[in-house]
Amino acid sequence: MLHKFHNIHAGGTVLLVGNGENLRQTPPAWFDFPSFGMNTIHKYAGWKPTYYTAVDSRVMNEFGKEIAEKYKDIPKFVPRPNLDDWHGDNFYRFYHRPGALFPRNGMPMHYDKLMTESGISYGNIMHVALQIAAWMGFTRLLIVGMEHKPLYAKSHFWGTDDGMHEGAPVQQWLNGYKEIVQHMNAAGIEVLNISENTFVSEDIIPRDDWRNYASKNESSL
Repeated sequence: MLHKFHNIHAGGTVLLVGNGENLRQTPPAWFDFPSFGMNTIHKYAGWKPTYYTAVDSRVMNEFGKEIAEKYKDIPKFVPRPNLDDWHGDNFYRFYHRPGALFPRNGMPMHYDKLMTESGISYGNIMHVALQIAAWMGFTRLLIVGMEHKPLYAKSHFWGTDDGMHEGAPVQQWLNGYKEIVQHMNAAGIEVLNISENTFVSEDIIPRDDWRNYASKNESSL
C-alpha cells in the first residue's frame, strides 16, 4: 500500500507544518503547496494538510479518535509497531527502525527504501516528516511552525501542552536536524526553515523568508 506514494511528488515543493506558537505568524493556508501536518495540527481551525503523520502514543491515546475522524480522507503515516492500535480510514504504516539516527546507527539513508524496507529512525516527528517527504520525491522542503524556544518546548500555536514531558530533548532534536539536512543537501534535496521567530540556527537548517513562497494573495503581507 505504501508503494503508491513513492516518488509521487518527484521534483516538487512541500510545506512541513510544525506546531510551534509561531505558526500563527505564517498560517499554512498562505502557502499553495502539498503539505504535511503532524501531532496536534488538527487543532488548527479552518485548514487541513495534504498528509498527516504522528509517532507518539500519547497523540494516539489522547487525540486519536478525533484525528481519525477529522482527517478521515487524509493519508496518515504512523509507525509500526508503536501505533498498531490506531485504526481508521487511510492509515499507512512504516517500520520504526529502533536506535540512533544515521549515520550513528551505521546504516545509510536510502530514500527509495525508507518506508518499505529499511524503515525510519527518528528523534521527533519533524525528523519523520522530513524523511517521508524525501521518499515521496519532494526536492524542496519548506518548514513553518518550527520554534524550539529554549525552556518553552511546551508552547504550541493552540496553547501550552501541559501533558508534554518537561525535559524534552531539544538538543538531540537539533542534532538530528543537522544530520538529516546535511545528508539531504548532498542528495540534492533542499531544506529551508521559513518560520518566523524560530530558534533553530541557520547552521542547523538554512533559513529563507516565507514571503518568497507565500501565495500571490498573501505575498504582500
